[in-house]
Amino acid sequence: MSFYNIRKAFFHLILLTFFSFSFSQNSNDGIYLTFEQFKRREPCSVENIVFKNKSEKLLTVNKIENQCNGYDKINKLIAITHNGNIYYNMKHNIEFVTRNRFSKLVILGRYCAFVVDESYPRNIQGQAGFTSTRLIGGYIEDGVGFKLKKSKIYFLDIEKDYKPRVLTRKRLKDLLSDRPENLKKLLDSDRSLKLYLELLDSLNKD
Repeated sequence: MSFYNIRKAFFHLILLTFFSFSFSQNSNDGIYLTFEQFKRREPCSVENIVFKNKSEKLLTVNKIENQCNGYDKINKLIAITHNGNIYYNMKHNIEFVTRNRFSKLVILGRYCAFVVDESYPRNIQGQAGFTSTRLIGGYIEDGVGFKLKKSKIYFLDIEKDYKPRVLTRKRLKDLLSDRPENLKKLLDSDRSLKLYLELLDSLNKD
């Protein structure tokens, strides 16, 4: 074998190793088959979750090996846990026609939340209304340098049900109705992703 072929084979081996590492799973990975398991933060441990696509915010699951008792299909799961984070099944929000896609929860507690922004795939952006010519309720536009970045927060009240809803200004006002100081912060400010998340998370601190 020539030096060129040896170098080429070695390069392919490095790529294969990197790919396997990037899409392999952590020994702490698990799945939530039911909403009650999710509320108790008691996932069922699995040996292997294979990802089709993977980023910090969004996971697309290709296969789950060594399934838990009662496991049926990926898209029926409530959530998965991976690398110490919990990712919620986007399918449970009627707004999204997704399959096997899980979005990272950035708030955990009675109120949970994940954020969809322009880093998400185009089909998800479209379903969230980012490509619409008219602004749809729930938009938050934060400045990133000289560019405004569109985002939407989807929140979940686990004492009600498993379906996330868009965190509109009106809904946040209703949630903060008995917290005058935090309500004033909201009313005195423009829409801010950071502020919305902070105010929502404040409801978890009782």
